[in-house]
Amino acid sequence: MSVDWQDLRGELPDEVRARLDDKRAERRLGRALADIRKAMGLTQQDVASGATMTQNTVSKIEHADDVLISSIVRYMHSIGGGVELVLKSPDGKTQRVDFDPHLYVKTTGEQ
Repeated sequence: MSVDWQDLRGELPDEVRARLDDKRAERRLGRALADIRKAMGLTQQDVASGATMTQNTVSKIEHADDVLISSIVRYMHSIGGGVELVLKSPDGKTQRVDFDPHLYVKTTGEQ
């Protein structure tokens, strides 16, 4: 018999569930992006201008749980950073994938 995580979580005291929710929020991708942006002293508008997207789109990215990799690459490229993804197989092996921003970011004059 397998135990479902949601069932186990439901049996936890409220304060433990709240701490788990806080920890999950700290690890959220959008929050990490916002933290990097803020540490660099940039506004959402700064990122939007560099990523050729609207400030509203940047805000949505920073508050989302599910973000397209291409959006993350554009976001990070706009602040001078990059994106590397680590794939982990069940046997413990890892493979790193580096995303070339030129595949995702159009420069002036490109269609």
